[in-house]
Amino acid sequence: MKMNVFETVSSILMIVCCTFGIFFAFVFIIIVMFHRRCHTLTIFLVLNSTIAGLIANLTCISQAIYQLLDVGNDRLCNIRGLLLQIGTGVLYHTLCVQAFYRLFVTVYSTQQYLQTTRFIILMVLIQWIFSASFGLPIFFTNRITYQSGSRICQVSLEDTIGFVYFSLVIFFLPLIIIIIIYFQIVQYMKRTPFSTTYRSNTLISQNRRQSELRLIRRILTLVIILFILGFPYSLFYLLIQSHIMSPWPYMARISYLFITFGQSASMLINLITTDDVRKSLIDIIRKCASKQTQVQRVNV
Repeated sequence: MKMNVFETVSSILMIVCCTFGIFFAFVFIIIVMFHRRCHTLTIFLVLNSTIAGLIANLTCISQAIYQLLDVGNDRLCNIRGLLLQIGTGVLYHTLCVQAFYRLFVTVYSTQQYLQTTRFIILMVLIQWIFSASFGLPIFFTNRITYQSGSRICQVSLEDTIGFVYFSLVIFFLPLIIIIIIYFQIVQYMKRTPFSTTYRSNTLISQNRRQSELRLIRRILTLVIILFILGFPYSLFYLLIQSHIMSPWPYMARISYLFITFGQSASMLINLITTDDVRKSLIDIIRKCASKQTQVQRVNV
């Protein structure tokens, strides 16, 4: 069965969005690798999210390519469906690790071991083990099946257990955890006002707290954007379970189009909101522009 115009256009849009996401992720990774001022724990955790976003965009672009090729239900279809869910989930899980680090630095600042490089690396390793394995129970119980209408292997919207499990682990639990952490940090700042004994120390503490609050707000904003763009998937499920509408072949395709856009946008947000990385990128652009200007002057 040949793809119609909507299927073709949606797959091409997914490829375009993922291509931009992959580009932004590679730019971020290269800047962090070659600029020493970016070698901090905070940026390491953002790099962790960027690598997760890169994986998410790669899984989505491969799925879109397979849709265009109209491979159908081949031997690797279930594995691609599993990787698609893992790629989406790992991005949210890395944002949780970022939020926990901000909690340790702000609220539990006296517990120095929580802020050590060794402890943070351990957290990241645990997060990746969980992210890589949370989909296996669904995979081994054969709940990931080929959906001919959307030309994709995934958990059916009519499969309540599989859908609720993935929704909780991928979307809702990370969002709830980050919101709770955000409010803990805000409440802590309200309970511990600045001392007016030493003005210089007060200014330093105030700037640091504002910086921490800004970072956790960025994480929360990023998660909310990803959640909103992933919401159509949950909405379609609720409509089907409430018998308001019957399953529509393009539901999954529309849902993943939104998710793909969110994953791509998250890579751009990481690039432009991480201060040291953004400054390094601006320096590179200015150097390239100045070199081009010098070459033009020489040619003239």
